[in-house]
Amino acid sequence: MKDSVVIKSNKYGITLLLSKDVSFEQLIRDICTKFAQSRAFFGNTTMVLSIEGRAVTAEETAVIIDAIQLNSDVSILLVEEKQEIKDARMQGKIDKFYYEKIYDNAKIIKGTVANKDVVTSDSSIIILGDVKSRARVESAGNIIVFGTVDGELHAGFPNDNNCYIIANEIRAEQVSIGDITGDVVLQKKWLGKAKKAGAQPISIVVWERELLCEPIKSGLIKHI
Repeated sequence: MKDSVVIKSNKYGITLLLSKDVSFEQLIRDICTKFAQSRAFFGNTTMVLSIEGRAVTAEETAVIIDAIQLNSDVSILLVEEKQEIKDARMQGKIDKFYYEKIYDNAKIIKGTVANKDVVTSDSSIIILGDVKSRARVESAGNIIVFGTVDGELHAGFPNDNNCYIIANEIRAEQVSIGDITGDVVLQKKWLGKAKKAGAQPISIVVWERELLCEPIKSGLIKHI
C-alpha cells in the first residue's frame, strides 16, 4: 500500500508529499507517526515546510505544522506555498492585521549575506543563510535569519518598534528594532531551560522600550 505521507528533503527544509486518497484525519495520524519515528533523525532544527500532492487550506496547514512540532524537535518557521514563502504563524495563528502589510513582497535572500554586504528592503527580509560580520541588514519590516548572525540587523527601520527579529543564532552583541538598539541577552528566566533544551531559535521584540530576547517556542512572540 502506498504511503499517504512521504517526507523529502530540499535545499531549505522538507517537502511533504501528501496523498489525495485518504481523509485529512488519517493524514494527520500518519504525519504524527512519521515524525515521531524520525525524531532522532531530524534532531533539533528549524526548517521551511513545503507541501505537495494535495491542496490544503490555511487551517489545515496550521494543523500539519502542529502535528510535526508536537511529534518531533523540528520548528517550522516558514511555509512555501505556490512559490511564495510565508511566516508559519500566519496559518490561522495570529490576527490578519498584524501581518497583512508586513509580509507583502518580502525580500528572500537564498544564501548568506557576506562580509561588508549591505541588504535593504522596504518590506520584511528572510535570509536562508547567515549574516557575516561587517554585513548589515536593514529592513522596514521583520527580519528572519535561518543561520547565524554576526553582523548588524535593523528591523523596523527607521522607527517602527512593532517589528521583530528571529534568528537561529545571534552572536552579534547588539541589534536594532525601530528606534531601539540594545544588547542581545537571553532573558534570565529562560537561561536554565535554554541550556537543558539545547540551541533553539530566538526572537527579539520591543517591550516597554527595551529589546526582549527569548526562545521562539516559549517567548512573548508566540502571543503577539
